[in-house]
Amino acid sequence: MAKEKPAKYKITIDLQCGICGAIMHTHKDEPLPKFCAGCGAGLYKFCLKCHKRVEMFFEEWWPEDDECVRTYSTARRCTRCNAVLDVTPEERGMTDEESE
Repeated sequence: MAKEKPAKYKITIDLQCGICGAIMHTHKDEPLPKFCAGCGAGLYKFCLKCHKRVEMFFEEWWPEDDECVRTYSTARRCTRCNAVLDVTPEERGMTDEESE
């Protein structure tokens, strides 16, 4: 039986801000940014209920058979206790004047 060579895939990782929706392309051998380049929001979120860091989720897109584009986004709910992480003033029922 002949040994099969492992498949080689080109994976591109992008980060999408959960606040403004900006997509940041990452480069090989560079650390991932902690803040959005567009609005300055933090890309890592912590749950205030269980006090753990919430993992980002990703979606994959395969434009070709050997190329994968993976886009990580911040979660809206905690992956452990299901607590809501992002609550906008509109979701709380507040008007713009009350939120300031």
